[in-house]
Amino acid sequence: MKMKLGLAALLGASVLLARDIVVPASTLPQNAKNFITTNFKNAQIALVKKDIDSYDVTLSNGIEIDFMINGDWKEVDGKYQTLPSTILPNIMSKISTTSNAQIVEVSKEVNGYKFETNNYMKIYTDAQGNILGQKFDH
Repeated sequence: MKMKLGLAALLGASVLLARDIVVPASTLPQNAKNFITTNFKNAQIALVKKDIDSYDVTLSNGIEIDFMINGDWKEVDGKYQTLPSTILPNIMSKISTTSNAQIVEVSKEVNGYKFETNNYMKIYTDAQGNILGQKFDH
């Protein structure tokens, strides 16, 4: 009986820890705060949710940023707003010029990046920005 209660308590605790909880912006790691102030000077942090391995940040302009628990960004979703090229300066300007479109979403992949543009194109690059592939995704 004690074993069953212990397992139930452990399962309940793990379910609670896996859920997003709203936390103050001050709990974000410093590198996450620096990323926001560098790339989104005109936006404030509206909401921060934390789960077991990440932070989900919503800015006052609607842009959403996912950070790993250590504060490194893993995805920036502009919600169809053009993202600043300061996120990845050498790569994003090259992608925008090559695709003749604006980048509205970027995410880190295993060996590079995935970009989504305002013309529904997904562009995959390596870490240096060399285009590996692209596809139309409407």
